[in-house]
Amino acid sequence: MDGRSCIALFASLYLMLFFASFLGGGGFSEATDNHENRAAERAMADPRPASIECVDEAIPPPQVRRAKVRPGETVTRVLVRMGFDQGASRDILSALSQVIDFRQCRPGEIMRAELDQNGGGRAFYYEKGVFEVYRLRPRGDVAGGAGQEAGVSGMTVERVPVSLERHLARVSGIVESSLLAAFSGMGLSTRLTMAFVDIFASHVDFNTECMSGDQFDLVFEKYYKEGKFVGYGRILAARYRGIYTSLEAYYYDGDAGGRYYDRQGRELGTCFLKSPLPVYRVTSRFTSRRLHPIYKKYRPHYGVDLAAPIGTPVMAVSDGTVVFVGWQGGFGRTVILRHPGGYRTYYGHLSRFAPGIKRGTRVRQKQVIGRVGKSGVATGPHLDYRVKKDGRFVNPFALKFRPRSALSGAGLQGFQGRLEEVRKLLKTMGERRDMFVGTVEFMK
Repeated sequence: MDGRSCIALFASLYLMLFFASFLGGGGFSEATDNHENRAAERAMADPRPASIECVDEAIPPPQVRRAKVRPGETVTRVLVRMGFDQGASRDILSALSQVIDFRQCRPGEIMRAELDQNGGGRAFYYEKGVFEVYRLRPRGDVAGGAGQEAGVSGMTVERVPVSLERHLARVSGIVESSLLAAFSGMGLSTRLTMAFVDIFASHVDFNTECMSGDQFDLVFEKYYKEGKFVGYGRILAARYRGIYTSLEAYYYDGDAGGRYYDRQGRELGTCFLKSPLPVYRVTSRFTSRRLHPIYKKYRPHYGVDLAAPIGTPVMAVSDGTVVFVGWQGGFGRTVILRHPGGYRTYYGHLSRFAPGIKRGTRVRQKQVIGRVGKSGVATGPHLDYRVKKDGRFVNPFALKFRPRSALSGAGLQGFQGRLEEVRKLLKTMGERRDMFVGTVEFMK
């Protein structure tokens, strides 16, 4: 090895030793809660060798020290438990405070230090949560570009991506009482259930059209961190077969963004949702003659009453503009939206309006515009939902709409290629219900 190589190696070792000195006065001790002071004194010994020999050898893997914040414990106390002296703890806190508010430190947050063979520090990590990890290291060690950086006293703090294990999972089931009960009975979360419902929201109202014996299938992503499940990813493929309908959906991220399409490349989403509520119970339907539950007189009811708990989010069923927001007699707090094609939708008996909802505001489909309540003349919490077409009220449950878009040309070819990939993945899975497919770097 030539002289310049030796000089470079000497400079690198010196930088590591500087970091070791910064992180606890020369490295980590073997301290426990009962011997912190003696361990800190031992750690002050100078760990630098008397001479440096230039040899070619692999860098040994780092040793790791790890600690969790306990209830009622300060960050400084955790650092002392890990073997840092008071000065090093102060320096670490000073550097990390550029990106972390330690006043909001919570039990369970993790600190992790990587050590070299001599006990010197290579890097220090602070895990605020599963997806929020910060790394502290000497500025000269930073390769650049990986995270969001801040610096103090020659050190660099950066938020770094987390490595997640990506799995594909496949589930099939049969509805007995409700779709929610079927998913729950298989150990699947409500969040995954609602994601499935959302895919077909323009075609199936799972509150009124879901029947016993209906079948469902889905292929979706599951993510793990260090072997522990941390959350669901996207549903990649879904199918619903009922008495009245049979639908398939495949996720495709094309030029128009990520959307779900059927096998022919037609978008599953339509201009209108089947319902403005995710979960509800129908208490009154569209009719020209209904006995009013309070006035005890027969009157037309040109809408549908959807019972749901107070505070349930109410969504705009289509893109549109707010033309009325306020109190409207017996309907109580009401929002009225105008949509293209001569449509207007009415949302009555709300408990409150969503922030920013006022006359002239443009809203997007599925945007929350208010919350279920019982304002005005009402026997209980529910939404009075109505649709008017060209000045005439129509039955919301009888409306039919065309797909919002359809793929063609290169977009359709790309989608068909994606379908083939899904088929190959399913073939590879065989009878397995869960399969590891790789790791991904993720930063939320």
